[in-house]
Amino acid sequence: MSSFLFKNANVVLDGERELQPGFTILVTGDRIEAVTRDPIERPDAQSIDVAGRTIMPGLIDAHAHITGLSLSPKNLAYPAADLVVAAANYLRNSLMAGFTTIREAGGADYSIAHLLKQGTIIGPRLFYSGRALTQTGGGADFRTPIELTDPCGHVSPLSVMSVIGDGVDQVRTAAREELRKGATQIKVFASGGVVFPAEGHPTQYEFSDAELAAIVEEARARGTYVMAHVYTDQGVRRCLKAGVRSIEHGNFMTEETVARLAEHGAFLDPTFISLVQRVETAGEMGLSPAIVDNLERTIERGKQVYHWAKRHQVPIALGTDLWGLEAQKSQLREFAVRREFDTAPDILRSATAINAEL
Repeated sequence: MSSFLFKNANVVLDGERELQPGFTILVTGDRIEAVTRDPIERPDAQSIDVAGRTIMPGLIDAHAHITGLSLSPKNLAYPAADLVVAAANYLRNSLMAGFTTIREAGGADYSIAHLLKQGTIIGPRLFYSGRALTQTGGGADFRTPIELTDPCGHVSPLSVMSVIGDGVDQVRTAAREELRKGATQIKVFASGGVVFPAEGHPTQYEFSDAELAAIVEEARARGTYVMAHVYTDQGVRRCLKAGVRSIEHGNFMTEETVARLAEHGAFLDPTFISLVQRVETAGEMGLSPAIVDNLERTIERGKQVYHWAKRHQVPIALGTDLWGLEAQKSQLREFAVRREFDTAPDILRSATAINAEL
């Protein structure tokens, strides 16, 4: 196993402190063994003088969809092999962009994680949610109004993205099933979305209080947590009441609700670039002017929520929520979008230390 000594490096430790000069970093295989200012004697290691260049921790994308084949999250018409190839490419591209960890928010499963562990495919460390939980007619029930009810009434068998559950018993079973299959956290849709008509209206909330509480209970029983796709103020409050740890999006919260995130120890993951990228590609996606207007309004409202989150010291994660390999080219643009209203060190801290804590 090859070893490398990177000498004379400036190091970014956690985004909270200024660049730290004069470090030596020892890497053996795929493991960082030491980050120190002390001398390291390793005759077997190849020594590289980086001459004051910056070395930083690997980035973390806290909201990715690695099996997405297009900007539409429907993914109902693709063979499983196509999805695995898409995931392999997405993971490799992410790694080459500097992301060494990904939290997958619906679509990835044990098979992809197993291929990563085996080394059959190359990519970042993967935390995956399996299929996201949604209610009938919810944000991840992608059936059109003319489609018949699924044969079993509680499962969308063709969808790699989501599973439908109604009532406490069904959502409890659905959560247990995803955890049985190795999910490292549970994803729920607690409100509609802002892009596709089938996602519902973002001002609504989804799942009953009892259903959300049951899902959180099952996750906690397995030593993990729930992340929730939710845009609305009431939806976020209900998630916090149930014990949801990670609020994905949250663009229409009031400042009072944002303050509650801090009180509950919850994280906010705003995912701006997915909205920006969809506005930019609205023509090729066939999005109506009304949807584009809603996307732009959602972006601006999200900036206000971000400001409130900073004011109330809510931990802000960094995720991208991008669908498809073409969209993934914008993965690093989340940093540029946030730089319009946040500092570079704080953005870097979101993508490293805060995401690691999450």
